[in-house]
Amino acid sequence: MSKIVVVNGSARIKGNTMSMVKVFEEQMRKMDPSVEFEYIHLIQKNFGYCLSCNQCLLKGPDQCLNRDDAREILEKMHSADGLVFASPGYGAMVSALFKNLLDRFMYLDHMVEFEGVPAVIISTSGGDGVTGAPKYMADRAIRWWGCNIIDKIGIGHAFYVMNEKSKAKGNKRLEKAAISMLKEIEAEKPMKPTFLSYMYFIFNKTEGEVSPSAQPARYEHWVYRGWFNKSYYYDTKINIFYKMLGKFFNVTMKFVFKLLLGKDADQKLGAWTHNNY
Repeated sequence: MSKIVVVNGSARIKGNTMSMVKVFEEQMRKMDPSVEFEYIHLIQKNFGYCLSCNQCLLKGPDQCLNRDDAREILEKMHSADGLVFASPGYGAMVSALFKNLLDRFMYLDHMVEFEGVPAVIISTSGGDGVTGAPKYMADRAIRWWGCNIIDKIGIGHAFYVMNEKSKAKGNKRLEKAAISMLKEIEAEKPMKPTFLSYMYFIFNKTEGEVSPSAQPARYEHWVYRGWFNKSYYYDTKINIFYKMLGKFFNVTMKFVFKLLLGKDADQKLGAWTHNNY
């Protein structure tokens, strides 16, 4: 039995965004009635603001100064075979609730924990600006966490409700995402990384190689997972073109760091992070 965990950044647990997630759930249940859905409504959680202490990257996420529901939320996310991230779009941006989630779990951008986990992103707005929030969610955070983005869906809810063609189009998109999510969960191996996902890996890897001292907890995490000696987070075939660009980026980034900060770039960056937090 597959389990899907939905992280809801809407203040309304029965609002427009959740109504679209429910359509997605219905589509998945049509294909697999046994699939389990669990909802994390951020509005119902004790989940404080990031204090910018940087302890997560210096000493590890367990050293966060906040003592709230963050660990519970993360554990529920880790129990999933697939993740759905949902937020209304406000001014082509995510809700404050969802932005706080991204701020608090910012360390996952560097200390990846969800490598290969399929994720679908769903957002709604009144009509315009429907692509802004899902794109931000995917490319500024969730892809960095290692998730494989199945789809990022933005729906203009006013048109969905009042126009049959818009409704049919939205339902088709949600159905397609549900089918792709289920296929990915049932696949023997996770999907090959997209170019963007691969370059995020290369960026993280290079940054860790340049300055182990800047973020000790991140560096130790990567050493423990063996990623400095791998081509990607998990065993998979990497497009040769991706590899060539990745190698070029790796060499160029190291050169730029040394050019700007000198040969002792690691020591300088380490001193900067430790002295500023």
